[in-house]
Amino acid sequence: MTYKITFKGKTFSCDGSKPILDCALSQKVFMPYSCKAGECQACMVKAISGMVSQDAQTGLSKAQVQQNLFLSCQCIPQSDMVIEPANYTPPYSASILEKTWLNSHVLRLRLQHPDDFQYQAGQYIHIQHPKSKLLRSYSLASLPSDGVLELHIKRFPQGQMSTWLCDEANVGQSIAFSQSLGSCTYQQNAPKQTIILAGVGTGLAPLFGILRDAIAHQHQGSIHLFHASLHADGLYYQQEIQELCEQHHQLSYTPCVLQGDAPQGGKQGSIEQIIVDTLDDFADKRAYVCGDDAVVQRMKDKLVAHGLPASQILADAFVASS
Repeated sequence: MTYKITFKGKTFSCDGSKPILDCALSQKVFMPYSCKAGECQACMVKAISGMVSQDAQTGLSKAQVQQNLFLSCQCIPQSDMVIEPANYTPPYSASILEKTWLNSHVLRLRLQHPDDFQYQAGQYIHIQHPKSKLLRSYSLASLPSDGVLELHIKRFPQGQMSTWLCDEANVGQSIAFSQSLGSCTYQQNAPKQTIILAGVGTGLAPLFGILRDAIAHQHQGSIHLFHASLHADGLYYQQEIQELCEQHHQLSYTPCVLQGDAPQGGKQGSIEQIIVDTLDDFADKRAYVCGDDAVVQRMKDKLVAHGLPASQILADAFVASS
């Protein structure tokens, strides 16, 4: 069954087997989005007419449901619909304190920490573009005790958000952002458990926060950090992590590259294979895996296949966005 969906005066078709967001984007009708997984709520819209599926309102507040708000990435249409933007306004704003390049394509952005903003290391926020109102998700690499919010921004050559953050936004400029989101955070219930931290590219950002949070909570079990990139020049924070290893005996660090020579102490190959080749007996461990969604899925599959229960894997998968 094909339905007609009208958004901001533009009508497109949806065949009733795909989410509204996917149908809109495939027909060049732009709708706000970020994770496409129903977690970030960046794709929230309002139904003016038509049927909204219950699944598309999972995780929303009672007030939001009463306003006919729903997540377009999770809504399989059941009728023709007229929908409009949810008029989302981020509740927080903070000034840029610092912009520092960590390598040729990853920028460290540090923002003021608003007094009323609360988060856990490893969570993420949505940043809103001041003109287009585009929303993009970025993980927090900082701890609340740092007094700043640290983000690692991957630069995309034609990326609207990354170009603005990397090239146009200036120190002192205010940035609007959402509340903290996500559950890929340090779990304090097993302080002696072995932890695996594995990330690709800017997937290091949440892991760096989780690592430091575990240390701050005096985690007693072994902590194994694996950070991967296509080439060695895509790695970053190597010195900072090595210094942490020298200070904390339970911490080990393996930089990984898919192509070319690995740095000293590192390994060449796919990160998921390097993990299973390096460690034994996954049954009593917990893993945090972060980065590109396809690589995260491969890591999860590999770990489960080698005995790590799926319930012991926390993930922060990035959907490629610019």
